[in-house]
Amino acid sequence: MNPNTSLVGKKIRKIREVMGLSRPKFAELLQVPPTTLKNYELGYREVGGAFLVALAQHPELHQYTLWLLTDKTIDSVGQVAPQESQ
Repeated sequence: MNPNTSLVGKKIRKIREVMGLSRPKFAELLQVPPTTLKNYELGYREVGGAFLVALAQHPELHQYTLWLLTDKTIDSVGQVAPQESQ
């Protein structure tokens, strides 16, 4: 298991949990199978580019893009970490 893959998966899970969505509902939101999302969250599979683009373009999720990819936030442009949005 690649540590970076695991970290991105944990961040995806954090986003999902902050939104209060089950894994199947979050997977549906991003149009991926729930098993794929599970594999991402647990670090069993590297997160695909298409998934990241879908997350970045989703109106409810795009605010987490910078944090997900770089661990940084820019509040002035609406790029926040999950705990900041609640």
